[in-house]
Amino acid sequence: MTALARWHHKIHEIPRSGVSEHREAAKDLRTAFAEELGIPACHKLITDYVIKNAGGGRFQLNGTVTAVFERQCVLTLEPITEEVTEPLDCLFVPPELLPGPQSDEEEAHSVEEIEVIGTQGIEVGRVIYETVSAALDPYPRAPEASLELPAAKTGSETRQNPFAVLKNLTDDRDAES
Repeated sequence: MTALARWHHKIHEIPRSGVSEHREAAKDLRTAFAEELGIPACHKLITDYVIKNAGGGRFQLNGTVTAVFERQCVLTLEPITEEVTEPLDCLFVPPELLPGPQSDEEEAHSVEEIEVIGTQGIEVGRVIYETVSAALDPYPRAPEASLELPAAKTGSETRQNPFAVLKNLTDDRDAES
């Protein structure tokens, strides 16, 4: 269960006109969230969303989530900042209204994200957790970090690119002709 599990709405508490929320995570919640994600720190977690009754026991969630994390550069291991801003857009449906099994192709073409209404009701926190975790860069790098490797040295000289060596051989043959 995610630390954001407290961010939910019970179905009977959602008025017909819907719910509009602005939530900003406190330090303890951001700390727990960062630990769940396996990263050093979460400096900011803010979401604004609207839940509207879509009829037939369904509810539409729309909004945005913004998070600022302290990450570690995979090349230099220095701390870097990563900001994630993602849209929230999904339809919550009762379990009995979930669509049947779909083929992989049908699921890939499905436009709408469908979530089941859980025992807590509309579990916005779980959707936020999944959205943010999927948006994080799996290999965060500092802007100045580079993957260029130094030239390999053999003895006292630097090894040349093998294609450069071949080019030099052909240039030498052309010069002898």
